[in-house]
Amino acid sequence: MITLERPFDEDFSPAADASTLSVDFWSYLNALQARLGWTPADDRAWEYLEELERDIEPLIEALPDADATPYLRRLADGWAAPGTGERDDLRRRVAAMLRRALRNQEEHAHDQ
Repeated sequence: MITLERPFDEDFSPAADASTLSVDFWSYLNALQARLGWTPADDRAWEYLEELERDIEPLIEALPDADATPYLRRLADGWAAPGTGERDDLRRRVAAMLRRALRNQEEHAHDQ
């Protein structure tokens, strides 16, 4: 199993809006890549994280005009799809973090 050094919510506070969350989450994935080593497992993790970043990039390119929340929810649903192997395991764990980040962002926005 590929280890994620730190969960998203340890590095980022709840975002003020879904657009900010989109950029923050992409940055988190990028930072995970930067902290990887040079083993074959790290190389595979780099590729898997790169796939997830590419999934978010169309949304970031469309900001601020895009409605980020539905897009991020669809991404999380897709990443959480059943499957086997380390790639699917990583995608499910990242999806869970994104879902938690969306809930935190919505609660933060509601409290404002």
